[in-house]
Amino acid sequence: MYCGFIKIQMGDRSRYDLFQHTFPSPTKNDATKTRVKLIRNNYLRRPGIVSHSKLDGVVQFTDQLVHVVETRFMQSQSQLLELGFARLALFEAFCLPSMLSQTNPNFLWIIRADPKLHPSIVDRLRTILGGRSNFILIGSNDNPEGFGRIKPKLPFQSFLRFDNVTPSVWNGNISLLEEAYDRSAAGAVLLETRLDSDDGVNIHFIEMVQTEARKNLIIDNNDNKNSEYDDNLWRLWCIESRIEWHPLNPYPDTPEIVAATNDSSFPEGYLVYYSEKGCSTPGLTFGYGQGASRDSVDRSLGIDHLRHDEIAKKIRKCKKNSTDIEVECVSRLSELTPGAARARTTTSAGMNNVITGDKEIDKRNVMKRLSSNKRFMKQFTQQQTLWASMKNSLSISVTNVQSARSIIVNRMKEIAADNLKGQCTGGHSCKNGTKAVLERLAD
Repeated sequence: MYCGFIKIQMGDRSRYDLFQHTFPSPTKNDATKTRVKLIRNNYLRRPGIVSHSKLDGVVQFTDQLVHVVETRFMQSQSQLLELGFARLALFEAFCLPSMLSQTNPNFLWIIRADPKLHPSIVDRLRTILGGRSNFILIGSNDNPEGFGRIKPKLPFQSFLRFDNVTPSVWNGNISLLEEAYDRSAAGAVLLETRLDSDDGVNIHFIEMVQTEARKNLIIDNNDNKNSEYDDNLWRLWCIESRIEWHPLNPYPDTPEIVAATNDSSFPEGYLVYYSEKGCSTPGLTFGYGQGASRDSVDRSLGIDHLRHDEIAKKIRKCKKNSTDIEVECVSRLSELTPGAARARTTTSAGMNNVITGDKEIDKRNVMKRLSSNKRFMKQFTQQQTLWASMKNSLSISVTNVQSARSIIVNRMKEIAADNLKGQCTGGHSCKNGTKAVLERLAD
């Protein structure tokens, strides 16, 4: 049963747009100013970036379902310009196009970035987000969970200023966000999706998750057949396959592959297809029916806080095509092939599975030791097919990826140096092994 549609014009503005960002005063150090200018020009004047046209139309939400996608960008790392511009290129190449192309546009995308992010990066983000009302770009280093479901309920203003700092709103309609927050607090189904800024999801992802949520989590007040669930009315979603993008060759250096590769033979980089055994983070979604929250999940499992790497072990898989209500389970979206794309580059905080071009580092990477795995090795010859899948399933273009790759490869040393500085900052990785790799790359 669907009711209570609220229509928000894409260009609609609100009183909260009065929150304006105040950028830090330019430094008086001429050398620093020159360095900032050179870095900015290197990234923003690069060739090949495909601009995204502004989408016109109406975003529709119901009183019964609220879907929020949450992305972090350079939080607590505003001073790291090389890293920031590189991540911006990856955001444009992978994350943004997949969100712009969702077959169901009825969702809110909250992007939280460091409040002191460099003006050039903020301006570029505002340009490519195009003033879309449901794409909310906020200057904040906080990441509150439970959109309207925190008990006791937090007023929207307290949620928005969770870190006791008035946020800067750089894009989007905050009134639309407040309405969705209040509907979630009032009992609408809440879907919270995680998406990293260098990942993309299948263009049918939002539509499929919402379709399953309406069937399993919405309580029909005229038919209390699932009212017995109450606090246990929750469900998770995660993708079952992904494509990883590598700017440098991840395949073993066999004579055949060495002969087929050089600096110019793969300007778009390399792709590797994976089937997931566990639940990967791109698109990981927690869904809560009326009366349920993140605490409901933890109580059901008898743990303090569920980690994403525990999901496959601790939560049963939802039955496919079941006619019954399926809750307290995880839906593996096997129909979406691939379900997501992930970029593996030196911008990564954890540096997991990243090919660096340093032979001493890369020889420890498991992919470089898979020459006997015929299925893996065959993918080297299937790159065109994989790129077609990236375009058709995730709306990711080779042109944008080529541009991002040129930055990642040409500025790898500088990016690694910034990434090293960003280690152990708030909310980011802090591993000695990662720091050792970055130190070697930056040297």
